Amino acid sequence: MWVPGASQMPPSTKLCIEIILALLCQGRLCQAPVYRIQVPSRVTAQQGLCVLLPCNFKANFNSSGVAYKYWFLMDDDRDTSLAVATTDPGRALREPGGRIRLVGDAPDDCSLLISDVRAGDRDRYYFRFVKGDFKYSYYETQPLVDVTELSEQPVLRVPEVLLSGQLVNVTCQAPGTCSGTPPQITWTGGFDYTARNVSVALANGSVSYSSELSFTPAPGDDGKELVCTVTYPALVGVFTRRSVQLQVHYPPELLPQGNCTVWGHGPGGVATCHCAAEGNPPPHLEWRLPNRTLTGDFEGPELRATSWAQGPAVSGELRGPAGALANVSCVATNAHGQSQAVLTVVTAAGFSWTLVVALAVAGSLVLVVAGAAVAWKVVKGRQGGRVPTRAGRCQGTGDGQVCHSSEQQASTAPSHRQNATREEGALEKKGRGGGGGGGGRCYRERGDGEQFTEEHIYVNI
Repeated sequence: MWVPGASQMPPSTKLCIEIILALLCQGRLCQAPVYRIQVPSRVTAQQGLCVLLPCNFKANFNSSGVAYKYWFLMDDDRDTSLAVATTDPGRALREPGGRIRLVGDAPDDCSLLISDVRAGDRDRYYFRFVKGDFKYSYYETQPLVDVTELSEQPVLRVPEVLLSGQLVNVTCQAPGTCSGTPPQITWTGGFDYTARNVSVALANGSVSYSSELSFTPAPGDDGKELVCTVTYPALVGVFTRRSVQLQVHYPPELLPQGNCTVWGHGPGGVATCHCAAEGNPPPHLEWRLPNRTLTGDFEGPELRATSWAQGPAVSGELRGPAGALANVSCVATNAHGQSQAVLTVVTAAGFSWTLVVALAVAGSLVLVVAGAAVAWKVVKGRQGGRVPTRAGRCQGTGDGQVCHSSEQQASTAPSHRQNATREEGALEKKGRGGGGGGGGRCYRERGDGEQFTEEHIYVNI
């Protein structure tokens, strides 16, 4: 027969009680009291959060008096230790303030709630029930409360796609539900916003802590990181966070550099049109001509269009005869809108031909100058290779002598120079004997027949 508290009794006492109960309760005339408890053998809690140890018990006795519930640590003295939690207002607690307390109003509810969980809460606990002069401790079941570091992240509720210019509300819910010290919820993201507390009290007395952020996204917010941080002030250095990268969609916008550039005139003229736009999702381009519409990528007998994307921007090019691209519009479209503009025509021929003519004239001048310089060097080279000699005759005049001489090539200079020297001596003597007096001029002839005057080649004395 099972006897309550028998495990703590001496063997002789236990035997006597069992014999007495057997004599008194023969033929099932009486039944022993039933003491049962339902509680998990282990629960795990994260630092900073709350943990609930669900519990129900049964105690069959008819003692009079007020019933009280207690939770103690495993190693506490069973009679004099301070309780971890109790419904007895006269019993001292290990930690006053209600961080650890019994919850549940039902007589058989022994659930234990620990708020602001810390590492020191890791231990084994046991439950005791007292009513009047009778008490019973459930030593056989001692659940373990295990404590780990905070790893749970907040819950972020953000629309998958945000539309530029439209107000959006996002929420951040702190991990777990608790009635302890309220956590602090902060937002970071680099844009203007307003936040408000939207925490909700639950039926069991705990609270779901949340914050709602309201802001109006802009195209520049696309790709930004929105961060929600939850800090638990009851414990130093305990916090958790979650981030999300925003996807902001916006209608396309044409960039200002689009135009059509035309080269040449008439049937031979060609044109190239450029267009660029930006949007999210990246838009697709179309080319609208007076009589047709072309896609961003098109291959025809005269016209050819290509397009390419880089991030949220898309660029396109259209090539063809100048006459066919006289009035072109560029259209950019995505799921959120459309942007269209007529492209400006830029005539590149005037500027280009002017530049070509100017370059041609400048090049011609450079060639002329270079040619003249080369010719001058050639002439000088030829002159430098000649050795002038005086050969010829001199005629007597009234005021002197006139000598005609010619320059010869250096290869014949030695013989002519000797002759010229003898003739000059004879001329000088003849001049002196002629009595003409005065000076004389000598005209020398070049090899090409031209003459030049050389003053005072000789003097008559």
